[in-house]
Amino acid sequence: MKHALRCLLRLAVLFAALGGATSAQADVLDEAWQRGSRALFAGDYPGALSAFEQLDAQHVVSADLYYNLGVTHFRRGDLGRAIWSFERALVVAPDDDDARFNLSQARKMAEAAAHDKLEGATAEPAWIRAVTAVSPSTQVTLFLVLYLGCFALLFARGRTRPPIRLAVTTGAAILGTFAILSGTLLLGRLYLHRIPTAIVLPATVDVKEGADASFRTSFQAHAGLRVRVLGQEQDFARIRLANGLEGFVREGAVGKL
Repeated sequence: MKHALRCLLRLAVLFAALGGATSAQADVLDEAWQRGSRALFAGDYPGALSAFEQLDAQHVVSADLYYNLGVTHFRRGDLGRAIWSFERALVVAPDDDDARFNLSQARKMAEAAAHDKLEGATAEPAWIRAVTAVSPSTQVTLFLVLYLGCFALLFARGRTRPPIRLAVTTGAAILGTFAILSGTLLLGRLYLHRIPTAIVLPATVDVKEGADASFRTSFQAHAGLRVRVLGQEQDFARIRLANGLEGFVREGAVGKL
């Protein structure tokens, strides 16, 4: 019932995403959405998946679409793709509590079922956690406020009397120091933005030493694991785990965010 109510009440979000389509295209996509929703409500998960993937293939960007894909994959037992879909929903709508809750549940199930037990594979390094601790808009705003505040105090310093000049100078130095720190974190976020994040899709995947199936398997990664995609060679993606382990997997084994 919760899924049905969600789809009925927030259908307008999908229509907004289809705003650039022609009337005929919009009719086809609307039919796919309605067909997928009916199938999901009825428990026809293969039918729901077919309809929602038709929308996804048309590059429809919608948190509701990704959410419904996540629910469909979850009901089918495909935890990797469920996690990927819920993650995609949160990229579009970071405050989506339903997607965040379902993502948490799917991750717990995937980790409980994992056999690789890679130490540190799910914990991002401290510097990445620091860089992504706040939203990009907050980070930019904070940097600008600190930067402009520092220069405002430096400008005011020449117009103050000696008794308070030291305090103004100290304040400018403090703001300048934090501005540099904030700018460094902002540069770190820009650097991370250039390295795509992806989710491991199969239940388990062999991570090879090289970009070919004939190479030796270095380790295995499990469904839902978050990785960085460092590059691509032929049809293999070079990935890096949070613990620093690297290797190659088939490109289709990971879903980029």
